[in-house]
Amino acid sequence: MSDEHYNHPMRRPDPKEGFDATEPEAPRIFFFVIGSVVLLVVTIVALQRYFDTVWYGAVEEKVLAAPVVDLQTQRNLEAWRLSHYEYTTPAKNTVRIPIEQAREMFLKDAAAGKTFYPARATVPKPEEPPKDAKADTKQEAKQETKK
Repeated sequence: MSDEHYNHPMRRPDPKEGFDATEPEAPRIFFFVIGSVVLLVVTIVALQRYFDTVWYGAVEEKVLAAPVVDLQTQRNLEAWRLSHYEYTTPAKNTVRIPIEQAREMFLKDAAAGKTFYPARATVPKPEEPPKDAKADTKQEAKQETKK
């Protein structure tokens, strides 16, 4: 290359200029990398704990906390119906009885053999394949042994 294309003389840099011949400081780099990784892990753990705290707080507030008034009213009505007598129809031809009394009556009927579905307890028979299927499998077995 020549310096003829420029109006001023070109300065040629010394090859040793700008080059650091010393070794890199490995311990400082190592501690920087380790510190960065530890800081990253601590940040991830802190964010996860924050997310869990907010999440479980929202679940507690919206799902597990004291129910709303309408739900509590419905539960009280159901509890009352399970423990008191009541007509179930406006014609007053059906009566609801307390659950404890219904349980006792059912157990007495079961002990006396008066079940709702009149049937005896039976042991189920083992399932057998149809006769045609047995013959088919025997023929297939014979054909396989011939091969």
